[in-house]
Amino acid sequence: MGLVRKDRIRAKLKSGDTTVRILLSHPMHTGRGQNDAGDLIPAQFIQDFRCWRNKEEVLTIECGTATAANPYFSFQLLGGERGDKIAIRWVDNLGAKGTAETTVK
Repeated sequence: MGLVRKDRIRAKLKSGDTTVRILLSHPMHTGRGQNDAGDLIPAQFIQDFRCWRNKEEVLTIECGTATAANPYFSFQLLGGERGDKIAIRWVDNLGAKGTAETTVK
C-alpha cells in the first residue's frame, strides 16, 4: 500500500526468558486529524499484530485508533534459547502489511 516503513525487532535471552522489543513504523491515523489544508486525514491504523517463536504463535494484539504512531511493544516470553526465530506480522485497516524477524541473541 505504499507505506514507507522500517520496522525494528530485537530479541534477547535474559534470565532464561526471551525479551522481545519491537518498534513499528506506522502513522496510526485516527481519522480525526487534519492536514495543513484543514481536510480530514483518513483513518489508517494497525488492527492485527501477531508474533511467532519458531513458527508457534505466542502473541496476538488487536490495536485500534488509540494506539500511538510508530508503536513500541516490549514483552517477555517464558523460556527460549539463543537462535530461536522470532517473527512478527501486522495488518492495518486499509490492507497494508508488515513483517519482520530476528533470532534470539
